[in-house]
Amino acid sequence: MPNPLVNIFREAAELNTGDGRREGNVVDLASGREVIATGDLHGHRGNLTKIISWADLANHEDRRLILQEIVHGPTDARTGHDRSVDVLLRAARLKVARPRQVIFLLANHDVAQATGNEITKAGRGVCESFIRGVRYACGPDGATEVLEAINTFLLSAPIAVRCPGGVMLTHTLPTPRRMDLAGWDLPAGPYRHEDLRRGGCVYEWTWGRKQTPEQIDRLAEHLGVSFFILAHKSISSGYEFVGPRAVILTAEHERGCILPFPSDAPLTEEAARQRLRPIAALGKGL
Repeated sequence: MPNPLVNIFREAAELNTGDGRREGNVVDLASGREVIATGDLHGHRGNLTKIISWADLANHEDRRLILQEIVHGPTDARTGHDRSVDVLLRAARLKVARPRQVIFLLANHDVAQATGNEITKAGRGVCESFIRGVRYACGPDGATEVLEAINTFLLSAPIAVRCPGGVMLTHTLPTPRRMDLAGWDLPAGPYRHEDLRRGGCVYEWTWGRKQTPEQIDRLAEHLGVSFFILAHKSISSGYEFVGPRAVILTAEHERGCILPFPSDAPLTEEAARQRLRPIAALGKGL
């Protein structure tokens, strides 16, 4: 009998890929939705708990919670293992319970974990640390199957969410000098092995850094977008604007922020600033 975790991650993956709002690797939201944008979580159990409680999805059917980069947290003080699998499991269970309300974005740490392309942070290989944490949680006999299901789940996420008001949410945008590798259009087909490697289109759309306002303006015009909500950067203040048409969020520490907004809203820098909320100060309700 499969480990129960296998079934949860597989079901969540099927819900990601079978989302009727998804065309290629973009999920298009409808009008009249309340969107809650988050940044990288990296195993921060407390922040996810606060976000879920505040979102109160069961009582607000029109809310859409966007989650990303949950894996690869700090080591647990008690066990010495990366226990971000527990946080990922909670998010996957929430997807199964509220399939249309919870949406994941593909992130670079997801790609690295699923492809075995190690990332070193603070002298620690976070992919191997995650694997050891799964083995600790599941035991040596069940870990292999669980890890396979996790990889399937991670790579089932779309690259972007598009809102009718002109906002697009992606983990990041390509590095400006690598646009020739990434392409100006979002990768549309199933993720192939070569797309996930350095130089591949999916890799470049999930690993990009150092965006400029000029590049963002050009991408916005090309994609028909007015404002981008991004992540992929640990920012001490919890957010950072890149010119007038993009904001970067982080949710992996105590000063992390979320950005709630109506799906029809054509966000501007000023409007986004007014809507930003520190996770530490979240209470129930909007």
